[in-house]
Amino acid sequence: VVVEHRSVGAYLQRARHAYPDASGTALLHSRIAFDLTVTALYTPLVSGGCVRLADLKDAPVTSGAPDFMKATPSHLALLESLPDTASPTGTLVLGGEQLLGETLAPWRECHPDVTVVNAYGPTEATVNCTDFTLPPGAPTPTGPVPIGRPFWNTQAYVLDAALLPVPPGVAGELYIAGTGLARGYLGRPDMTAERFTANPFGGPGSRMYRTGDIAMWGADGPLRYVGRADQ
Repeated sequence: VVVEHRSVGAYLQRARHAYPDASGTALLHSRIAFDLTVTALYTPLVSGGCVRLADLKDAPVTSGAPDFMKATPSHLALLESLPDTASPTGTLVLGGEQLLGETLAPWRECHPDVTVVNAYGPTEATVNCTDFTLPPGAPTPTGPVPIGRPFWNTQAYVLDAALLPVPPGVAGELYIAGTGLARGYLGRPDMTAERFTANPFGGPGSRMYRTGDIAMWGADGPLRYVGRADQ
């Protein structure tokens, strides 16, 4: 996936304002090649923060708890098994997998003062393009946690097979448009043309990305992930 510099810059511009705790200490525990690292490494660096590199299992030994962390929902069970100093004290951003309230609740009960952000987005949209925030005191949803609303520089469309918008509560395929779209797939013009299509809701030359994900707008506004179109 060929992601342009301007797309990464736009993502980080938004991230530094959306995640103020990144101006403190962040724990980077993932490989550089994983796009989760863009949030965990560069957001603190453009926010005046400090990045500590450590494996999650070693983090409690190296120093105190970080202020900011990004992880996947699968990491929650590991964080629960580790000392409290392995978990962030300010903001935990979760992404890369569907987040269930039942998976999040045990960790959140032990860390009620931490803001949890459920982030959604394919690499083709530069890391993440929507998110849903659970501030301290907000109830943990049951079942799938909403994936929220698109970023300020992003448009999200839930469309039927004729590329027409579906009403709230009706599932359709999720398409993404905006500044964060990647250029395409390196050396794969056929795949690029298939997944990055003309945007009928935008200006001349604008594109949108066909995610292959099924989603719906909730009656209360936020997007909800339903599943994959190919399953």
